Amino acid sequence: VKSGALQLAHHLRKLGVRPNQLVGVVMEKGWEQVVAVLGVLLSGAAYLPIDASLPKKRLQYLLEHGEVKVVLTQSWIDRLVEWPETLKRLYVDSLDLDEGDISDLESVQSPDDLAYVIYTSGSTGLPKGVMITHRGAVNTILDINRRFGISSTDRVLALSALNFDLSVYDIFGILAAGGTIVLPTEQTAREPASWLRMIEQEQVTIWNTVPALLQLLIEYTKVHARSLSQSRLHLALLS
Repeated sequence: VKSGALQLAHHLRKLGVRPNQLVGVVMEKGWEQVVAVLGVLLSGAAYLPIDASLPKKRLQYLLEHGEVKVVLTQSWIDRLVEWPETLKRLYVDSLDLDEGDISDLESVQSPDDLAYVIYTSGSTGLPKGVMITHRGAVNTILDINRRFGISSTDRVLALSALNFDLSVYDIFGILAAGGTIVLPTEQTAREPASWLRMIEQEQVTIWNTVPALLQLLIEYTKVHARSLSQSRLHLALLS
């Protein structure tokens, strides 16, 4: 992951990205999202996560409104999306993750520069961007980790979409503690049976979703006579 993120950061620096500039991340769920957001922040820019399944007009509105010039995506998603002609695209799945000897980059952003922007759904009008600085995100992450004693032995099941703010803790919170991210696929992220299987097989310790998803899991265990009592889950964060 570090190798891929540093490769991306170097590519982005060469493309001239700068602090407070938004780099689009248009992907379905996968390891590529983690590498992408780490690479963007290492480059000094901020990331704008966008659901790859959005209608063309909504996606283009977000890219234009965010003044996005560079997008990180997956090669199979690239073929499905109609992109603005002037947009530069990088495919994260094409990186050589085994490449070594990649130099670190000096940090160029300040604590009060943007870390990311997440747009609201726009169900009551046009989407609005919520701007979060590094200082704000770090304060929240460190508070949660200290409050609940999160450590390198913890594992989080990362169900939330990247364009939903709970994903920020899934990635940066657990990595800050040296823990492990357990990533479902785009399909299994919607299946309670898969959630329970991953919790058991991957020894997940932290649940971090909206309340409705935990309710779905509990209902599934009741219907199928299963239990979470034998799992290693010890913390549920319900935003």
